[in-house]
Amino acid sequence: MAGKHSLTFYLVLLHIIIMPLVPAKIYAGPLPISAEVILIPALTVVAIAEYMTGRIRLNSLGLKTFMTLFGIFFLIQVISLSQADSLLPGLKEIVRYVSYAILFYIVTKVKFSDREYKTMGITFVSILAVVGVWGIIQYAFDINLNKAGVYALEEAYGRVQSTMVNPNYWAGFINFILPILLLFAVVFFKDRKWQLIMFAVFGVYVINQIFTYTRSAWLIMAMAILLTSLLIPKQFYKKLFTIHLIGATLLLGVIVYSLPDVQERTTSAMYVVQSFIPSFSGGGNGGATDGDGEVDEEKEKDKALSGKAVTSRTTLWKTGLVMYQENPTLGVGIGNYDVRYKEYVTKYPELYVGHDQYSVHNSYLKVAAETGTIGVLSFLAIYLYYFLFLGKQFLFRREDLAKKVLLIGLFVGTGTFMGQNLANNLIFIPQVNVIFWLVSGLIFNYVHSAGKIVES
Repeated sequence: MAGKHSLTFYLVLLHIIIMPLVPAKIYAGPLPISAEVILIPALTVVAIAEYMTGRIRLNSLGLKTFMTLFGIFFLIQVISLSQADSLLPGLKEIVRYVSYAILFYIVTKVKFSDREYKTMGITFVSILAVVGVWGIIQYAFDINLNKAGVYALEEAYGRVQSTMVNPNYWAGFINFILPILLLFAVVFFKDRKWQLIMFAVFGVYVINQIFTYTRSAWLIMAMAILLTSLLIPKQFYKKLFTIHLIGATLLLGVIVYSLPDVQERTTSAMYVVQSFIPSFSGGGNGGATDGDGEVDEEKEKDKALSGKAVTSRTTLWKTGLVMYQENPTLGVGIGNYDVRYKEYVTKYPELYVGHDQYSVHNSYLKVAAETGTIGVLSFLAIYLYYFLFLGKQFLFRREDLAKKVLLIGLFVGTGTFMGQNLANNLIFIPQVNVIFWLVSGLIFNYVHSAGKIVES
């Protein structure tokens, strides 16, 4: 009955519904107002009130180390403000960071019923389906497509971002959630209908990833799918090699192969990977040739464009590294990378890439540049402990298939998320990061619970 559910549960459910759907942000003067700015404080106030009145209870899952690590990084952020040229960006960064920690604590510790867990799971998958289908509709009808970075695309006319504000953010979100979708489609469900429904959602997200035209995300997606299939080999391959899933896999493969620019963009992605690997052959790179030994002008053009993109990205990384090297103790102040960017590209013209303000495109370099050595080490400690905590949960819950699937999917998804932060600032994108901590906390909470969702 509706009256049996706490308001805390309904607010968590509201996070699950609204955060993937609503990217909009407006400003009240210098202050941003977006979904998480309203939802997280509301959840915090309600959860405290309902806990004090006995309306909700907390589970026994220990989060002391998590909160200690969050607290240490918070203190370092505050101290780094002493180096900041501008306090407001730093204060906003700190407030966002604290809100993630509070959200994670609440959704991990509050006890929910089996029915509530199931409602949240079904709701999340339903929202994922809506967001994924919207991405395909965007591409089909050229609705709000991102035109940046399409210089190397011959057939495609834009990049899909769905309900995220940037194709790179959408690509990072897809790779975070994709392993769980795959494992539930192939391993968890016994009923053929539900297997195909979940595989269809998985397929929609694979197609969306293609439509982001983010080459690094394509490669990470391929590695994530491979790793996911290796971590539960017996159950995965036993169920995958059935007629209906073989047919669904082949159909998805044909669709992906036939999408615009897939073959050329995949080749381009390989050029990008090769550009980061030193060549030890004596013959040099040479030109791309066709079957008759002639230079393939199209491939050479694509290779040149890919090289330009790599050079631009590595230059941005160098900028972050230089900023850190010149401020190794406390950095330039939390939130102040963008504030100091123009100063550094003016000081070092070789770092200029045509913009007076540009993201470093690497979350770890951003933290190092803004908070120094102690800051980046304490920041990394949070995620290192996250993986240790996840591994501990797996060791104690691996006999339960649903929990095993969730933990393996979360492990691979988080690995892809952390990997893509080497090339993007996803950790500092509120919409993506709120979903990351929300999903992580709810999975840890459910895995720790005594109940069990019955397989369909």
